[in-house]
Amino acid sequence: MSPSTKARPKGAPPRLFHLMQLAHRALFRAADQALNSELGISAVQQGALFVIAQHDPCHPTAIAKSLDMNKSAVTTLVARLEAAKLVTRSADPEDGRAQLIHLSPKGRETIRLSVPMTKQANANLLEGFTTDEIAVIERFLTEVINRSARAASQSQTSSSKPHSQGVTP
Repeated sequence: MSPSTKARPKGAPPRLFHLMQLAHRALFRAADQALNSELGISAVQQGALFVIAQHDPCHPTAIAKSLDMNKSAVTTLVARLEAAKLVTRSADPEDGRAQLIHLSPKGRETIRLSVPMTKQANANLLEGFTTDEIAVIERFLTEVINRSARAASQSQTSSSKPHSQGVTP
């Protein structure tokens, strides 16, 4: 047992935030290593390819929304995918200022090869859990996402309100 995952004292609440942070890092580290060694892509790049495949062609904003990334991060991500010849760009015929992202044949082949890897990774994560336990895990993770999104939205709303400076108009 590593120091970061050692048993907690009896009665102490679980350190869920810390455990989820460690799980996220371990999961993406393993996925990045496997995908990079087999296909030369990262887990985030794989996610972007999946999004593009669902909406081919798609706007960068669809990638940003699906992967919860900001515009500049998506710009860099798409540039890397394009440099790797996994996607191409074209002008949007309906909006000359916008670009459309298309999967290239190499991008389609990369997705085809990565799907079994993703299925195996999911199977490995769920191994040893019952159907009922898997349902609880799924419900828990979905609720973490929803509660975090609400908290971020509330935080953003409250930070956009003018703060009282103790000065009356």
